[in-house]
Amino acid sequence: MYHPNLTSPKELIILLKKHNFNCKKHLGQNFLVDCNILDIIIRALEPQHDDRILEIGTGIGTLSAYLSPHVNKIITIEKDRKLIPLIEENLSAFHNIEIIFEDAMDYDLSGFIKEKNKTTGMSLKIVGNLPYYISIPLIRRVLELGNLIKTAVFLVQKEVGNRLMAIPGEKDYGILSIAAQYYSKPQKIHIVPATVFYPKPKVDSMIIKLKILEKPSVKVNNEKLFFEIVRASFQQRRKRLINALCNYAHVKFNKEAVQNALKELGIDDKLRGENLSPEKFGLLSNAIGEKMNYSPIH
Repeated sequence: MYHPNLTSPKELIILLKKHNFNCKKHLGQNFLVDCNILDIIIRALEPQHDDRILEIGTGIGTLSAYLSPHVNKIITIEKDRKLIPLIEENLSAFHNIEIIFEDAMDYDLSGFIKEKNKTTGMSLKIVGNLPYYISIPLIRRVLELGNLIKTAVFLVQKEVGNRLMAIPGEKDYGILSIAAQYYSKPQKIHIVPATVFYPKPKVDSMIIKLKILEKPSVKVNNEKLFFEIVRASFQQRRKRLINALCNYAHVKFNKEAVQNALKELGIDDKLRGENLSPEKFGLLSNAIGEKMNYSPIH
């Protein structure tokens, strides 16, 4: 999949030095400089020639450049405006790449994608090499977009990838696991060693693919209540499920209603939230919702 006219990884490192650009640790700037890993990301995205891609984190434009010949349009968002001269030099030959200099965490992704989908009649795919400090909140935002998008492929720290894939009973299982498995079908694509980045981070990474479901995997009567119960269960994850729910600050759960719901579902009230599958959380949410009116505290 390598394009012969693209700048090589070594030349990209020279580009950084040419512009006296110092990578910012607080922005998680570790640039990918390995053609094979870029190929793996692109294959996971399954690009079609009429695809429109939203990239989170342009960096120095490496992924955009590799992806450009395979799709109709790339819209890429970058926070660091000091990268402008590097991006312009690296991407000047590509005419299907639009660059937006904004912070992806502050940008109205939902409104932007709705407008693009309305204009083109097509769902977007999302891709990105995500810095650790925004990876979890940004993945949650992307998941909540639902079927506004078709597929997301992210390069994340291995720890984050493990959390997305974790199942009940595993130490990495938590709110992110349930959200990922509620909205999508997560798939581990490839473990990426730290040696393929410049500068080299301290940990390995993982390519993760999120195939967005047309409908959530769990049928719930009230999605907001479902996620409040999930949050309550993991906020104090070492507590028994019933105590975690009844001590939750944001929702006043009635202890008797919770006990009756657990009993009806055959769930041991001594269990912790980490032992419940997304399906069990869905059943519990529906049962509690039927027994009480909950009122979030704002």
